Amino acid sequence: MDKGVEVQLLVSQKEVDSRLVRKYPEIRYWKVAGAPFSMKPAAFLRFLSRNTLSFIQGLRYLRKNPPAVILAFGGFLSGSYMLAGWLLKVPLVLHEANRVPGKSVRFLSGIADMVFLPDGVNLAGIEPRRIRRLGMPLRREVTHIPKDVIRRKMGIPLPAKLLVVVGGSQGATVLNDWVKRNYKSLAADGIWVFLVSGPGKQELPEKISLMSEQGKEVEVRSYAFHGAMHELFCCADVVLSRAGAGTIAELVGCLTPSILVPYPHAADDHQVANARNLERRGGCVMILQSEIITVYREVLDLIYNDWLLGQMRDNLRRLTYGDAAVELAGFIRKHYLNDSGGRDRAPDPSVPVETSPHV
Repeated sequence: MDKGVEVQLLVSQKEVDSRLVRKYPEIRYWKVAGAPFSMKPAAFLRFLSRNTLSFIQGLRYLRKNPPAVILAFGGFLSGSYMLAGWLLKVPLVLHEANRVPGKSVRFLSGIADMVFLPDGVNLAGIEPRRIRRLGMPLRREVTHIPKDVIRRKMGIPLPAKLLVVVGGSQGATVLNDWVKRNYKSLAADGIWVFLVSGPGKQELPEKISLMSEQGKEVEVRSYAFHGAMHELFCCADVVLSRAGAGTIAELVGCLTPSILVPYPHAADDHQVANARNLERRGGCVMILQSEIITVYREVLDLIYNDWLLGQMRDNLRRLTYGDAAVELAGFIRKHYLNDSGGRDRAPDPSVPVETSPHV
């Protein structure tokens, strides 16, 4: 859009998607019908009906408004419009940020012109010439903010220890319940707690004031939704979260140490793979949900270990080079768009693209 290219965004019918996009009134977007794949009879029928409707709508729309290229990031929304675009001979580009490619990416990679994958991740049956290496594109505001600056803005004392817990959407209940069980003990230990519970899951009051055993004021704040998660991450000493690719990319960009509890029912266990990769690089501690009883002790051991926190931030800093969003937009403009925003030419797979390894 900065270069004058018209962009239209498709999002799901989930309120959380619309709520985030409404922060950017300059972006044209519309909600698309769809449903995730499941073998349960009722859910499978819903998958077929909703995605068939989406495919028909996509075919009609793309015939009337042929795009220069379709860029898809996986998930059930990608399938119907990618298939419609393929029938209409529209160039297709896929991006996968997880360490284990999802079902839709594996299925659609056979018809994509180019597939962007994290460093070290491969897809069986896809020739190397159609694969490029790239991390997770982030909004440009997602970057490290000095702690004194952001804490002053949010009214948090600089010396205070702050744990940010992100329940998120999938599996939010487990982490939300963990906070409800432990926030008084954490406050007694002098730890501030900010919980992002997810829409419709907020049970704690928005603000609770408590006292630590040392007689210092401690706050527990609860948000159903927060439109600037990067600000919370930059405030935090430690983040407790699931291990989705987007969350991990923002933690890396904000240089925030974390304790990651992968969602155990994530497709193909991709959150475990995501967390293990970051832990191997020294940026987080991973704890399986079956071992969640150990999280409290891990929080105490990490949040008061300033040396270890500094080491983890240094490790994260080494992973923050490059801008995946700029690289991906540049690739699309170079290979598919001319200066007027129209189609130019298909990419030449024999020409290497300069990329750097990303998380």
